[in-house]
Amino acid sequence: MVIVIDDNKDLADIICRLLSTMGYDATAASNGKEGIAKAKMQKPKVILCDIGMPDMNGYDVARYVRRDDELKDVYLVAISGYSSQKDIECSMEAGFDKHLSKPVNLDVLRTTLESVYESN
Repeated sequence: MVIVIDDNKDLADIICRLLSTMGYDATAASNGKEGIAKAKMQKPKVILCDIGMPDMNGYDVARYVRRDDELKDVYLVAISGYSSQKDIECSMEAGFDKHLSKPVNLDVLRTTLESVYESN
C-alpha cells in the first residue's frame, strides 16, 4: 500500500494511477491530516508526500509519522517542487527517507519503491 499526499488532487490521482500500472495498491489524500488518517487505517508501506501544502505541510506530516508508534517505520518520500540542497536537508531532518523533485522521474520512483518492497 502506498499513500500519496498532495494538495494538487489531479497530480495525486495521476501518481496513484501510475503506481497502479506498476502493480502497487495506491490511494490519494489531499492534505496532511487526511493522509495521516488514511495511513493509520491502512498501514501503508510507503507514503509519498508533497512538502508545500496548506495547514499541515509535508515536514509536519513527516515529524508526526516518525513520532507515531504505528507509523514510524513507514518509508517516507518527499515529492516536491522545493529542490534546493537546503530543501533536501530540511526533508531529511523532518524524517523523510528520500527526497524526489517534481516533476518526478518515474524510473527513480520505480527503483525507490522496488528497493523498499524488496527489503522486507
